Amino acid sequence: VLVHDSDDGRVYDSLDLDESAKLGELESTALCGNDITGSCFYVTGAMATAAGVWAPFAAVFASFTLWLFRWVYTEAVTALPFNGGIYNVLLNTVRSKKVAGLVATLTILSYLATAVVSALSAASYMQTIIDDTRMHPMESGCYILPISIFLIVFFAGLKLVGVSESAKVASVMFVIHLGTMLLLMIVTFLAVATPVKSIPFSAVGENLRANFQYTGGTSKIANKIVLGFSNAMLGVSGFETSANFIEEQKEGVFPKTLRNMWYAVSTINIILIIECVFATRLKDVAENRDNALAFLGLTAAGRWLQVWVSLDAFMILAAAVLTSYVGVGGLAARMGGDRCLPCQFASSHRLTTVIFMLICISLVLVLKGDSVELAACYSFAFLSVMFLFAMSVLVLQMQRPKLPRDMKNNAFIPVLAGLLVLVALMGTLASSPSVLSTFLAYLSTLASLIGLYMYRLKVMKLFQKLLALCCLTRLEKKLGGLVDSIRQQSSVVYFSKNANICRLNKAIQYINQNEDANHVRVVHVYRDEYTVPQNLVLLCQLLDAMYPSLRIDLIFVKGSFGAPMIMRLSADWNVQPNLMFITCPASGEAGRRLQDLRGVRVIMGHEEEAALDALDDVEEADDQEAAMPRPAGLDVLAAAGH
Repeated sequence: VLVHDSDDGRVYDSLDLDESAKLGELESTALCGNDITGSCFYVTGAMATAAGVWAPFAAVFASFTLWLFRWVYTEAVTALPFNGGIYNVLLNTVRSKKVAGLVATLTILSYLATAVVSALSAASYMQTIIDDTRMHPMESGCYILPISIFLIVFFAGLKLVGVSESAKVASVMFVIHLGTMLLLMIVTFLAVATPVKSIPFSAVGENLRANFQYTGGTSKIANKIVLGFSNAMLGVSGFETSANFIEEQKEGVFPKTLRNMWYAVSTINIILIIECVFATRLKDVAENRDNALAFLGLTAAGRWLQVWVSLDAFMILAAAVLTSYVGVGGLAARMGGDRCLPCQFASSHRLTTVIFMLICISLVLVLKGDSVELAACYSFAFLSVMFLFAMSVLVLQMQRPKLPRDMKNNAFIPVLAGLLVLVALMGTLASSPSVLSTFLAYLSTLASLIGLYMYRLKVMKLFQKLLALCCLTRLEKKLGGLVDSIRQQSSVVYFSKNANICRLNKAIQYINQNEDANHVRVVHVYRDEYTVPQNLVLLCQLLDAMYPSLRIDLIFVKGSFGAPMIMRLSADWNVQPNLMFITCPASGEAGRRLQDLRGVRVIMGHEEEAALDALDDVEEADDQEAAMPRPAGLDVLAAAGH
């Protein structure tokens, strides 16, 4: 039992915190918007192939689904405004860190597939400009492989320079892309609506009749719209990326990025697919599905617009590689701080960037430039992440109902959003059933690697027993020493407001089940010595005896609970804020909100708090009846050597 005082007399809540530069609305929107708005280059052809003339309805349904997810993401991420997306939400709502870590593999797979597929697609567009007669990646004179590898390396270098600098480049690309799409939409509209332009009214009528016949008339409309909707949902990839770097954004920017992305992708995807129905033969669009918008530009205005759109496609699909680097960097840093990945990932974004770059390059070489299967795996991963995000909001509402957030949805919204994504997921599975095994292979590989790290102590202890059976005592002792060293390096902190055995026991159980630590500091923060709980020392001694594998210290800290104190204790004890745990805060006051507490983890909700606080009230009433003339708090601090 210790009393922790400042050695220089400063008050904890007066410490200054250095805030890193934050990203504004344009930069934040651009980093994730390049991915989502660039999807039109491959979604337009896919929708035309799957749904024909009914493709615009599929695009509208996808836009409506994304509108629902605006509110789903806003509630979840403003309640828990830390990097990590779905991983962060599950980490702070469910009582299993390992479940959150394994679900995060879906997001990592999604970013891997996005980077590789976007690089290869961008390289393919550039190859059409260089020489469209040599399009096979392994063919002599085809530069798809070297161009894609160059893009992966280039954006890795840009990410190593810094997020702020890379965001400026992304912003320029984003503005140019939106300008190009606006130009394409206006030129195509004029070509269709003006009889003297390149597409006369008679040609428009012929296109509509041919497209209706290509679709198969009115037969199986529902099936076609569902398949078109499944393909259209791939056009909203990147929507989840903003949640993975929210800590780098200025306050209030995150909801605006969701709004901006929804406006942009809905406008682009719906208008362009409608113009394709009027201006082109969808049969030709399906044949040119990989460069559908370049084909639309050729039909509407000629070669100049085709080349312009192709150059824009190269640029914006390449920028989607940067989006992957930013998203996976934020996720890996959060997971590293929580010890779901090695702690080096939390301290250095360069390690994440270099490893991610090497994996992407190896995938390009192993796949020999063929990204068809990886693209299908990406669709499974992305849609699964969106479905789980919708379901996690329901968990958030049940487990953390009083946690402050910008808005709270009716349960109908996340349920409907989840059902629509589930329809898209089933449609994708129905259209590509053979890819499921490939998706599971990629996913199981990633999950095995992350799971091996999270369960490393149990695996090492198993090997230790095997070595003992084989009488290899020397190796057994070395492995045992390594296990002890890992546990000693992973101490954690739990901030306790009251002396309640039920709450303390729940906290220790959570730590025992989810962390590799053998040292727990139970911290009670006080301003007035008269308010120190009387029985807290006794209860912690009891828990210390109940859990012999854990060393439990009780520490009293005089000051005000907040970010300055958290950072000071983190520096003094070498414990990252990610490994400091609290019960769910209910304050919306600046400085005491969850986003102001430097990434501490919520491990207990208000529903549990209410039941335990009722017991506290009874205990406090009993204490008051039996109170001694000298306040109990002073006795506790005196016993601690204050």
